[in-house]
Amino acid sequence: MERNNRLVFSRSNAGMKRKFDEAITILEYSVMLVELFELEEFNHVIASQLKLMLGETRHTRIKREKVTIDQSLIKKINPYPKLYPVKGCIQISKTGLAEVPQELFDYSKQRIDLVSWRNQVILKTSLEGKLHEVTIIDFMKEMADKIGGVQADSTLAYQSVIAKEHIRFLLVGIAKGLFKSIGRDYNQHLSVNLAHIIKKIEQSQASE
Repeated sequence: MERNNRLVFSRSNAGMKRKFDEAITILEYSVMLVELFELEEFNHVIASQLKLMLGETRHTRIKREKVTIDQSLIKKINPYPKLYPVKGCIQISKTGLAEVPQELFDYSKQRIDLVSWRNQVILKTSLEGKLHEVTIIDFMKEMADKIGGVQADSTLAYQSVIAKEHIRFLLVGIAKGLFKSIGRDYNQHLSVNLAHIIKKIEQSQASE
């Protein structure tokens, strides 16, 4: 296991670092609301924040050649981020039964670069006799664009068979994998965030 799993930040302006910290905080609160309070609506927030931080790309042309520019927030903080590799993926059988791994990522392995990480398969399903494999990047983008969004039609075949609990498992799992990869203790921040909410509720009730 790597001795130091903290994300090493390169020189960057204070505004970009602040934006990254805000995105992480939004992600932490959203994971908490989905896990502890079962507010599934926040799956869309998780997906949007994951895409912003780990999968934001745009296509352009340079000298008539099509190129992809990586605009992920994590790369604006660290040009060479690394994250823990996938340990297992959800496998959905022809009958609709799903095999779900206990852990989505393997924290005993060396971390890998962002491009390799994004191209890992996290969902496999067989539809009409054909195997469909969904990568992290495709899943993040699909969820960010489709969950609660204005685009009703899915571009990925798995959407018709994957259950809501599996979507939740993958989104929360990716978020927690990110926390672990940058050396952020989610459970510690969870306690602080819960205490903050309770304090605000108590203050609101006392002022009534």
